[in-house]
Amino acid sequence: MLLKTGLALATIIFLATSCGESSTKTDTADSLTVDRMSAIDPVPVTTTVVVPDVIQTTFKTKYPTVTNETWSSYEPVDAFEWDWTGWPTIDSSDYMVRFNQDGAEYWAWYNDEEWIGTVSPVTDFAGLPTAVNKAIQSTFAGYTIVSVDKENDKNRTAYEIDLEKGSDKAKVLIAENGSVLKKKTNIDGEKIKEKMNPKDSL
Repeated sequence: MLLKTGLALATIIFLATSCGESSTKTDTADSLTVDRMSAIDPVPVTTTVVVPDVIQTTFKTKYPTVTNETWSSYEPVDAFEWDWTGWPTIDSSDYMVRFNQDGAEYWAWYNDEEWIGTVSPVTDFAGLPTAVNKAIQSTFAGYTIVSVDKENDKNRTAYEIDLEKGSDKAKVLIAENGSVLKKKTNIDGEKIKEKMNPKDSL
């Protein structure tokens, strides 16, 4: 009887100790995960892919002096309105490259062996083409530029511009010649999207 009681007590102590160790390990793992996650650089991580030689050649011919070149499979990008570009639909079998040139950051997309287009943020708003500035002033008088992305492909160069005036917001796509191609606004809570006729924009 005494032996049974001793064995039962030893079993209870063993189980309690095991559960305690398990909880400690879980807590430690959770805290390590949180520490690692808080130390992650907020810059998106890109997966290195094997890029066909023909695409590499096309890229190097167009951009011979790049630095910090990083290739990845295409993933959707929220930084600009893809459907505004008129570029073809691409998927994860296509390629995206992020690189630096002349002190600026660029993203370019390739489908099979063809260059689709390139986007780069513009930080010098005063350096926008005169025609683009005139279009902004006439279409969005009183608005402040928040951000600008320069988009170019084999057919055109255009600027996707975010603007605001108080609580009112606007996004506009303006061709290099000043033609307003597309715009959407949120004014007094009313959202409006417009595709413009370039002939009517100036």
